[in-house]
Parts: sequence; structure tokens; C-alpha cells
Amino acid sequence: MFSLKTSQGCKKLIALFLGVILVSSFFAAMISSNAGKTKIETIRLDARGAELVGDLYYPAGTSDRDQLPAIVVTHGAGVTKNNYRSFAEELARRQFVVFCVNGYGTGLSEFPKYDENNMGQDGYDTWTTPSGILDAVNFVRTLKFVDQKRIGIAGHSQGSRRSGYASLLDCGYLTFNDRMVNVLYEQFGQSFTEAEILMDADELAESRLTVDEIGLYEHIKAEVREEYDTNVLAVCIIGGTASNCGPTKPVDVAGYEVMRNCQVNEGIIGGDFDGGVAGFRFDPKNQDYWHVDGDIQLDTWYAIDDIANSSGVIGDFNATSILDSQELQNAIYNRTTRLIALNPETHSENFFSTKTAAEVTHYFEQVFRYNCGELSDSATNPIPATKTKFVAREILNAVAMVGMLCLLFPVAALLLQTRFFGSCVGKNEVNLTEYDKKRFWACAAVAAVASFIGIYYINTIFAPGLPSPKFWPLFPSWWLTLIYLAVVVAITIVELAVLNVMDKKKYGRSFLSCLNVKLGVVNVVKTVFLGCILIAVAYLTLIVILDLFNQDYRFWMMAFEQMKIEHWLYVWRFAILLFPLYVVAGMGLNYSADAKIAEWKSLLVSIVANSIGVWALAIATEVILRQTGNSISNWTSSYGFIFFVPITILVSKLMYKVSKSVWLGAAVNSLLIGWMMVCTIGYNTYVPQNWFSNFFNL
Repeated sequence: MFSLKTSQGCKKLIALFLGVILVSSFFAAMISSNAGKTKIETIRLDARGAELVGDLYYPAGTSDRDQLPAIVVTHGAGVTKNNYRSFAEELARRQFVVFCVNGYGTGLSEFPKYDENNMGQDGYDTWTTPSGILDAVNFVRTLKFVDQKRIGIAGHSQGSRRSGYASLLDCGYLTFNDRMVNVLYEQFGQSFTEAEILMDADELAESRLTVDEIGLYEHIKAEVREEYDTNVLAVCIIGGTASNCGPTKPVDVAGYEVMRNCQVNEGIIGGDFDGGVAGFRFDPKNQDYWHVDGDIQLDTWYAIDDIANSSGVIGDFNATSILDSQELQNAIYNRTTRLIALNPETHSENFFSTKTAAEVTHYFEQVFRYNCGELSDSATNPIPATKTKFVAREILNAVAMVGMLCLLFPVAALLLQTRFFGSCVGKNEVNLTEYDKKRFWACAAVAAVASFIGIYYINTIFAPGLPSPKFWPLFPSWWLTLIYLAVVVAITIVELAVLNVMDKKKYGRSFLSCLNVKLGVVNVVKTVFLGCILIAVAYLTLIVILDLFNQDYRFWMMAFEQMKIEHWLYVWRFAILLFPLYVVAGMGLNYSADAKIAEWKSLLVSIVANSIGVWALAIATEVILRQTGNSISNWTSSYGFIFFVPITILVSKLMYKVSKSVWLGAAVNSLLIGWMMVCTIGYNTYVPQNWFSNFFNL
């Protein structure tokens, strides 16, 4: 029989939850790999004395005789590459080569002393760095099955900045004609008027150079063309505006300063409710460098002309095909296409959106003329961009995550039956006083209000504006968890004080002793040690499904991923802050359990009551946003609360049930949330490499 009360029951539960983890991860891998048709390899490359880690996707059976288009996919702030498997998997299903990579300082990727933009130990600024994305592009260029003339980058949010910088560094602002005019100016000693630099370089060469010089010019031209054509062909900016490669910049052509756009095809894909992207098309500055009079049209292919300071509309994004439009083909070849496509999403919904994934897929399908083969080949059978599967894989990852979390309870119950950990079980019995039902529901209402106030307050704080001290160097969104807990705990303390007074008055005693807070220093330390063992068990199951299936535990913005060994030191730093808050929160959750109400119902009500404020604000924000276009709450960094708040409530309640103490739930929760933050959020300041990883080769 499945039970937490007997060792045999615990073992059966352990077997059950291990089965859930393995089975769901197996089927998730089937989706990720397209039933084995896509090969996925974890790549660790080192271009600058620091590992850059990513997943390489390509069709099984690929050889060096293939010439496939390739796309580097990168993530935004506060998340890692694994959040962007949505784009990687959908592109890979259509037989693109995809390198989905963690930027320097995120996930398992290390910090180099200096990156492509000389960012690193001196004046590191997370907002102004390509963060290894150009290094990733250069790696892709070494693959013999990649078509060097069809390489692209896709980045979301801060990843759009990284993509923009990488495109700028790779492509620059000089057109091919500008470069050839400079060849005439610098290598052949020709001088020009300001009007002449706008003329065709070949015509200038023909009229000015000797026959022998023309031969040399043609040789140089072929080299310049080869270099120009193998630069990044297209950048897809998702949930951002790529300010780094977007505006025109002054460049020197034959001694004259002229304004040019970055020489890359640029598609901007975002949400209607993603402020910066939605407002991009109305900004006069953006209209100016797109050479558009008035608002930029949505879902429209533009071809810009920096020479004539004009632009032309090629056609509708969804209706104009690269196969039917010579104008679109020419514009892509000349790197002059521009596009904005919006869908009804918010910023952090972009990378969990089937609509966004479909638009990203369609963009690269058109730019690279490819989808399961060359579009011009009659034998090619493309997969429609709207047919996506990644959400099913996300659900399976979530099922595995629930299995992992549930596994912790029978393991804890089993270990608490041992002699060493037996003393960690509280001696005072759980309070089962028969209270008035009004009290039960009043406490539930207070919990709901507390969760609402907490989430509403943190959603008024702009996370990137919060400090990022060296001791806690994560991207500032980690503050939101701490502040949310602090708000909830402050209300909990008031609630506990009121309940304590009421109980002393009615029953002549306080029931705080039932929480077994006074467990003793030694037993508290042993309980924390038990919490560490439970997290180690959870991490071990992660390593197993990573090795077997290349899957992890996640759902949208909540995830538990692999970390470097020294990252656990940061987990402990954050756990120190979280631990006392979770102790107090656990006291509020477990102060009393009304004997009149079934245990399962009491647990369900606790989870719902303490989460409903978060859920209610999320729903209200979505409804009001879509009805009025105005947001009452900023969820950019806090969608994860929808999931981890109920999970931590469950952990606190069930760990109290098996240990009769609030300490174990607090230890497990603080370590779980510390793990979740450190493995995903990424660093906001430069963090030098640690000898632990080098010594243990981890």
C-alpha cells in the first residue's frame, strides 16, 4: 500500500515517482528529438579561456556533403538556453542546424576575462555584450555540413541585444558597394566626390583602372564578396528591438562620413503587449532609419535603401513567398529586408508561445528558402510553421518535475525512520483542535490576501533596477522571491500573534509548541543536513534524465537545471536568506489543522488559499490587458510564481506531516528555490571562474 507511514509504503511511493520521472522524460525526449530524427549533442567549446555550453541540433544521418542552413538561438535575462528549446526544436524538426547556447555567465557557460566586445573582468555590463553569441556563430562555421552563406541568429529579450551585437560585429555597416569603393580608394589610390561614392563601384573601376588593375580588382572583389556573403545573413529579434544593430551608424566611405544600417536582414517578432517592441513602429527615429514615412506597417516585408534614403514594401509576411517574389529574393541577397510581426503575447510569453514559435520558423523558412529541404525542390515536403509540438514536451517535463518533488516526501519519511534522523521528528503532537469553521476560512482568506499583496507589490518593482551585490551576483530578478516572501511573512507574523492571543484566551494555552520550533540546535542542524540529502537525491535524478534523455525539470519560467559544483555555494548564500522566511511561513501554514476537515481537503485549501492571490492577479492582468491594452501588473520576471508558490506550500505542509516540525520544510524549500534561482537566472556582474570546476573537471 502506498503510504508515508511505513517503510514498505515509502519504498512503493519511491518506485512510483521514479517511474513517473523516467517515463515522462522518455516521451519528452521523443518530442525533442522528433522520434530520433534529430540528433542532439551537448557542445562545450572554448574560444576565450572559458567554456561556452550549448545544444547542437541537426538531422540524423547528416554528412559533410550536406549544406544546411544554421541558426544560433540565445536566451534572455533570467532564463537559460533550455527555456528556448521551443524555437530550437521547431527549427530542428524542419531540418535546420540549430545551436541553442547559454551566453557567457549563464547556466554552465563560464565567464571569460574578455569576450567579443571586450566585456569581462573590467567594467562588465550585461546589457552591452554579445556574451559569446559571435563565438557560437564562429563555431557553427566550422561545421562542414553548414551552408556558410545561410547562417542566422535568433535571440529573445536580452538575447536580442546579444544577437544585435553579434550581428554588428560580424556584418558591420558597410554595404558591399561601400567596401568596393573603399578598395578603389585605399588600394588603387582613387579619390571621389561625395556624389561618386554612391555610384556603382564596378562602373567606377571600369572607367578609372587599367586592364591589369581591373584583373586585380576582380580578384579582390571575389574575396570581398566571399567574406561579405558568409557574414550572418539574418537576425531574428524576439521580444526586443536590437538597439545594438538597429539604428543607422556613421561609417567612412572613401573619406566621407555616411549613414548606413547594419548589413543584415532583420526580423523583429514580439508581442502586442511587449512595450518596447509594440512601440517600435511608432518611433520617428526608427521610422527614419527604416526610411519610412509614418508608422511602420506590421507583418510587412520592407526593403530599405540607405543610398536613396528610401524603402519599398515588398509584400505581406504571411502571403509573400520567397519562391514567387524576385524582389524579396534580391532584398534578402542584398541584406536589406526589415520586418515587424506582432502577436497577442506579453514579453515573457514569447518563448512559451506557439504563435511566436511559428513566426520565427516562418521567418527563417523564407530568408533561407528552406524547410525540410530546399523550398525550390519539388520533392521537399515542408512542415507548416503553425504545426508545433514543444508544448507537449514542456508538459512532460513538468510531469517529471512533479514526480521529482513528490519523490522527496517518501525519501524523507524513510530516512526519518532511521536512528540518526529519528531525533529530528518533533516530540509534540500536531494541533488537531476542533476549531470553528469560520476560523479555518478566515485564515484561508488572510492567506489569499497576503499572496495577492505580495505578488502585486513585487510586480510594481522593475527588477533590473534592483542592486546586484557581489555576494549575491545574480540578475536582479532574484530579489522578487525574497521580497514576496518578506511581505507574506510580515502578514503571517501578525496572523500568528492574533491566533496565539485567541487560543490563550479560549483554550488557556498557545499551540506554537506543536510546531516543534524548539527542536534543539543539534537536531535543527541534522534536519538541515537531511534537507541537503533530499536535494542531492533530486539532483541525482536530474543527472540521470540528462544523461539518458537530455531532459531536465521545468515548466515555462520554473526550472531545475544542472549546475557547476561551485554554483552550490551561491545556492547556500541564497538559502541563508530564504531559510528564516520559510520557517515563519511554515509556522503560519501549520499552526493548526481543524479536526473537522478532512486532511486532503485541508491540504488542498491551504495550497489554493496561499496561491489564489497570485493566480487571481495573473488572470486579472491578462483579461484587463487584452480588453484595454493597459497592464495593471508587470509579470516579466514573475510568471514562475504561478507554479512555485503552490509547490512550496505543498512541501511545507507534507514535510511537516512527516517530521512534525517546520524546520525540514523550510530547509527543503530554501534549497529548492536557491537551486531554481542560481541554475536559471544568470549573473549580473562578472564572476571569475572557480578552481572547483577545474579540479573536478565539472
